[in-house]
Amino acid sequence: MRSAEDMAVMVRVAERGGFTAAAEDVGLTPSAVAKVISRLEQRLGVRLLNRTTRRVTLTAEGERYVGKARRILAEIESFENDLTAQGATPRGLIRVSCGTSVGIDVLLRGLPEFRILYPEIELDFVLSDRRVDLIDEQIDVALRLGTLTDSSMVSRRISTFTKVICASPEYLRQAGRIVTPDDLSSHECLYVTAMPGLNSWPFRDGAGVRNIEVRGRIQFNSAAAVFAACVAGLGIGRFSDVVARPEIDAERLVPLLTHEAPWTVDLTALMPNGRQHTPKIRAFLDFLGTMFNTQARHPVPVAPSQYGLRLQ
Repeated sequence: MRSAEDMAVMVRVAERGGFTAAAEDVGLTPSAVAKVISRLEQRLGVRLLNRTTRRVTLTAEGERYVGKARRILAEIESFENDLTAQGATPRGLIRVSCGTSVGIDVLLRGLPEFRILYPEIELDFVLSDRRVDLIDEQIDVALRLGTLTDSSMVSRRISTFTKVICASPEYLRQAGRIVTPDDLSSHECLYVTAMPGLNSWPFRDGAGVRNIEVRGRIQFNSAAAVFAACVAGLGIGRFSDVVARPEIDAERLVPLLTHEAPWTVDLTALMPNGRQHTPKIRAFLDFLGTMFNTQARHPVPVAPSQYGLRLQ
C-alpha cells in the first residue's frame, strides 16, 4: 500500500504544481510531501520533479510516471468500488464531461430532480466541446454525441436524438425562403468551427445521401454559443431535437427542411472500466436514460407555412 499512497501523492503534486497545495489535499504537511517524493525518487533511481523556489515541474521521467500512476490508481479505485458496490447507497463525487449545449440546455433541466433523488451525490461538470482524456482529467463519465473513437472505455448508450435544422422567425423573415437544402448556400449558417465536419450537413436525396457544405460569417468554438446565436436570429443552426425542442415549442425557433434531414445521433456515456458498477454511477446513468428518453419521445413539430418551408 505504501507504493499506491506514494503514487497518489506524486499525482497530486503534479496536478497542483507544488508541495504546499498538494499537502492540503492529501492531509500531510508540505515537508512530509517532499519526503514522500524524495523517497520515491530514491527508490526508482530517477528524478521525477524539477524544483525551484517558486514551483515544481515534471521531468520527462515524471511525465511518464504520473501518466501510468493515474491509470493504476483508477484501476485500484474501480476494483475497490466493485467490491463495495453491491447494495451500497449512491454517494460521493462524480466528475462529468459533456458538450456545452447538452450540459447547459438539457442537463440543467434535470438536475433539481436528481439532487432530490440522490442528496449524497455530488456532481462536478466539465463543460467543453473538445474531447477530453478521461484518465488524465479524472473524469468518471463523459457524455458523447455521435461516433465513438475511444475503444478502451466502457460505453452505454443513453438515448438517440434526431438532428433538426432551425432558425428564428426573425431571421427567416429577413433572410428569405428556405425550400430545398441548396437554399442554405445563400444563408448564414452557424456551427462549432473548432470541430471538423460540423459544417457538412447530410440530407436525404432520393435513395442516397448528399452533404451540403454550409458557411457563415460568425464563428464560435462553443455549441451553447451557436444555439444562443441561432435563437438570437444570427443564422441557421443544426441541433439535437432534445436541445432545440423547448425553443421550438415556444416559437422562438422554426424547424426547417424536416423531410430531407431526419438524421439521428446517439448520446453515449463513456467510462473507465469498473466505474459503471458503482452505485453513484449506476444511479446517474439510469437517471440520464429516463430523463433523455422521456424528452426524446415528443416529436419536433412541422414548421408553419408562412416561413416558406416545405410541409410534411
